[in-house]
Amino acid sequence: MSSSAKIRPWYRKQDGWWYVTHRIHGRRVQTKLVEGQKNEAEAYQRFYELMAVHGDVEEPCSPQISFNELCQRFLVWSKAKNASSTTKWYHGFLADFDEHYDGPVRRLRKQHVEGWLVHHPDWGQSTQRQAITCIKRVLNWGFDEGLILEIPVGIRGLRRPAMTRRETLIDDKTHDEILKATDQAFGVFVRALRETGARPDEVRRVTASDVDLENGVWVLKDHKTAEKTGRVRLIYLTDRMIELTSQLMETHADGPLFRNSVGKPWTSNAVRCRMRRLRQKLNLEVGVVAYAYRHTYATEGLSQGVGIAEMAELLGHADTKMLSSHYAHLDQKVGLMRKAAEQAGAES
Repeated sequence: MSSSAKIRPWYRKQDGWWYVTHRIHGRRVQTKLVEGQKNEAEAYQRFYELMAVHGDVEEPCSPQISFNELCQRFLVWSKAKNASSTTKWYHGFLADFDEHYDGPVRRLRKQHVEGWLVHHPDWGQSTQRQAITCIKRVLNWGFDEGLILEIPVGIRGLRRPAMTRRETLIDDKTHDEILKATDQAFGVFVRALRETGARPDEVRRVTASDVDLENGVWVLKDHKTAEKTGRVRLIYLTDRMIELTSQLMETHADGPLFRNSVGKPWTSNAVRCRMRRLRQKLNLEVGVVAYAYRHTYATEGLSQGVGIAEMAELLGHADTKMLSSHYAHLDQKVGLMRKAAEQAGAES
C-alpha cells in the first residue's frame, strides 16, 4: 500500500507533533493533531474528529481503494454513530490487521484473514470470531455506502468459529493463587473483577467522575450496551469495593482509577498478557481469563439464591436471555444441583 493511501496520524520527530495528511476541498494538506510521541491515542481521537468534519473521500467505488483507507472511513463513521468503546474495539482489530495486509480491497482473500489469525495463537475461538466479524463489518459497510462495488468472493465464504460457551470458573483457591503470584496493582484490578462482576473493559475505564459513593455505584454512560438499552450502566459495589474506590479516587482524581505499577491505565492487551503469564506461571487451564471472573460472579450469585432478574441487572443486561444461555454455569455446581434434584423428586 502506498504511503499516499494511508490516511492515518503520523509522528514527526523533528518537532514532536502528530500530523495527518489529508485533503480539504481537493487540496492536500498537513494538519497538526497533538504534541508528544506518547499521545498517539489522543492523536487518533483528534484525527477522527477532523475526518468527521472534513472527510477525506475520493471518488466512490474506486477499484483501487485500499482496505486501510476503507477502514479509516469506516472508523470515522463509527465514531459518529457508535459509542466510543465500540469504535475503539473496531480500531484495535483493524489496526492489527493492517500490519498483515496492505493491498486494495478487491485483492483481499480468505487466506489473508486466516494468515492473520495464525499470527495470534493466543486468540481463542471467541476472539477469532470477533476479528472475522470486524473485517466483514467493514466490507459490508463499504458496499452499503457505495465505496466498493462488491465484497471479495473469498471473504464472503469465510466462516466464523462457532460461539463457544465459557465453561471455566475461578474458584477461591485459584483466585488466591493469582493474588499471591501478581503485584499489588494487578491484584487490585482482579479484586474489582471478582467483587463487581463487571466486564474487564468497564473496570479499566471507570474514573472518579463515574463514581457515586453515596449510593455505592459506578455510573457508566459509555458502555457496551448503551446503544441497545439507552440506559447508563450501573455497577453495584460491595462495602469493600466502596472503600477501595474511595482510596483510588484520592490517588487518581482524573483519568482511570485502576492503573499498573508505574501509574499507567491498564490496556486490554496488558490485561490479556498478564493473565496469560499467570496461567503459564501457575499452570492454570486456558479458560482462566479476566472475563471468567464475570461468569464466576454470575454463577456464584445464582447458586447463592440471587434471582435471575436481579443478576441480569447486576451484570448490566437488558433481559435474562443472555444470562440463561451464557453465564449461569450451574451445571458445574454438581452438589447444589443434586440437592435440587432431591428436592424436586422428593415424595410428598
